[in-house]
Amino acid sequence: MEESEKQALAARAKKCEGRQLFVKAAEYYLEAGMESEAADAYEKAAAYLKAEEIFDRLGKKEDAARCKKLREDAANQPLWSDLQADFQKDRGNPD
Repeated sequence: MEESEKQALAARAKKCEGRQLFVKAAEYYLEAGMESEAADAYEKAAAYLKAEEIFDRLGKKEDAARCKKLREDAANQPLWSDLQADFQKDRGNPD
């Protein structure tokens, strides 16, 4: 890939990040061969598994571990429907 192509892809990625389109930005970074930046963008998008995999491949073990923890924490969050059901029960309105 030519340097001008890489710069154009990086510019597109930055523009996407400015619009908070982090997954699209990550895709542009990957296409440009900028894996570290892609992992950062995936993390911002809460795509923790993808970020974790890239960080791990790059040897950034602390970053990979952080993403793994964030992913596990997110998986353990209650669903909105569960919270709503608990709220209704607390108000005396059973299912």
